[in-house]
Parts: sequence; structure tokens; C-alpha cells
Amino acid sequence: MSLALALVTGAAAVAWWGPAVMRWCFRHVADPVAMLLGWLGLLVAVIATFLLATVMLLAPGSTRQWALHDLARVCWHWAQPRRPPVVDEVVGAAGALILLAVLVRFTVACARRAYRAHGARRAHADLLTLAGGPPESGEAAVLWIPHPTPMAYSIGGSRGLTVLASAAGDLPAEQLAAVLSHERAHLRERHHLLVAAVEGLAAAVPWLPLTRQAPPAVRLLVELRADAAAVRECGPRAVRDALLTFAGAPHPPSALSMAGAEVTIRLRRLQECGPQRRNLLVRAALASVALAAPLGVGVATGILFCL
Repeated sequence: MSLALALVTGAAAVAWWGPAVMRWCFRHVADPVAMLLGWLGLLVAVIATFLLATVMLLAPGSTRQWALHDLARVCWHWAQPRRPPVVDEVVGAAGALILLAVLVRFTVACARRAYRAHGARRAHADLLTLAGGPPESGEAAVLWIPHPTPMAYSIGGSRGLTVLASAAGDLPAEQLAAVLSHERAHLRERHHLLVAAVEGLAAAVPWLPLTRQAPPAVRLLVELRADAAAVRECGPRAVRDALLTFAGAPHPPSALSMAGAEVTIRLRRLQECGPQRRNLLVRAALASVALAAPLGVGVATGILFCL
């Protein structure tokens, strides 16, 4: 088996089984940043590995003949490709067409989402202007809109803002502070861009479990991350009460709501994990394993086939 086909095998295996591994990790890793790095690492690694394999298959003859023994030194004779070079060219061309189609679909999906998000930002900006204009420089913009149900969400962008329903003004001060802290964490860490990217990738490659399951997982993880920021500022009780108050509130599709994803899981995490601390070792380990997974699985598969 050539190294290029081994890489394709590794990328396909990780794209298929990666979500199951990440669900297992979610049960044992409390840090949402570490889990985000794991999901993003898998997505980047799978795409990069498939791209590298395609380039190798389309490379000039001597490069295209690279075999696993050149890397691992364990398959001296049996690793040599035993098929006409044209097979590599056909497989490489097919991979290139797939990558081109994915790129086009991803661009279209992101453009459509960006257009809808721009419309939502423009409408909210107009309301903010009518309400008296944006706050002074350095302050986070908050738009209050008349609505009988407690509602809170944030709109991303270069000048993002937090939107609150008028009914939220009657809530206790600690709950309101927790909501504002939660939504400002979304804006500060650019969670809207992160969610938009994985949703665009899912629209471009809906048939892979990894890309299909990434958007709900990332949405939950950014909410857990924002919950953690609110807990540090306002305490777990205020965040828990705010989640219960705002659960099920409506919000635009491109926005991130205070209680927009898996409230039950978030409440359980608040109860079980308490205040979260940075664990740089876990973050580095999970990101490194995710980035190396397709290459490692591909090389191991190739070695097994050539022994």
C-alpha cells in the first residue's frame, strides 16, 4: 500500500469514527476549550491529510511511488505499489475533484450564512441607532427590545452586540449580570465565527459523521465555555437560575442565545464540575492527538496491510 492511499484510509477512518471518540472524551474531560481544540484538530487534520494524499497521488512519477517503507522502514518489499501508475492518477484526480466540490459548497454555504447574519446585524444596528446609538468606546453594546418573554442573545461581527428583551429587566441583578457576562464571552472569543465555520463545513460535506456532528457539538462547547466565564464573574447559582429563566427563548439562527443549546447538559455540568481551571496539559494533549490521528491511523493501517 502506498503512503498516499494509507493517508486517505487514515483520514476516512478518523472522519467516520472520530465523533464517537470525542463523545467518549466529553464524558471524561470537563474543560470545554480542550474539547473544542479536539474537534477543530480533527477537522483540520482530516482535511489536511486528504489534501496531502491527493497532492502525492498527482505528483510526478518518482514522488507518486512513495511507499510506507520510506517512512517506517518496516515494509521493504511488500509496500511497493503493485498497480499501474494510471491508477494513482485516477484516484488523485478524483480526490482533487472532491476537494474542489467541497471548497465550492463551503464557500457558497458560508456566503449564504454571512448574508443572513449581515441582515440580522443591520436590523439590530438600526434599532440600536433608534434607541440612542451605540455606547461609548470600550463599552459593550446592549440593545433592549420590547418583548414579554425573557430573551437574551448576542450578534457577532466587528461590532457585536448583546440583545435583551424588556422582560429581562425585571430579573434579579445577579441573573442579569450572569446573562451579560455569558453573551460578552461569546463576543470576546469570537464564538460566532467558530460556529459559522463548522456549519459551513457541515453544509459542504454532510455525508461525513465528523463534519455532520461538529456543529451541535461546537455549539454546546461554546455555550459551556461562556457558562464558565459567567460562573467566574457571577457564581454558579446565578448562571443556573439564568439558564432556567431563559430556556427555550427564541433567537435568530445566526445568534448565540443564553439558553440555546442543551440546557440539561449545561445544568448538569454546572452541578458536577463547579468552577473550571485551565489545564494546559490536557488541552495540548487532546489537540496534538487530534492533529496526528489521521496520519497515525493511516500509517498503522498501511503497515498492517503490508506485513
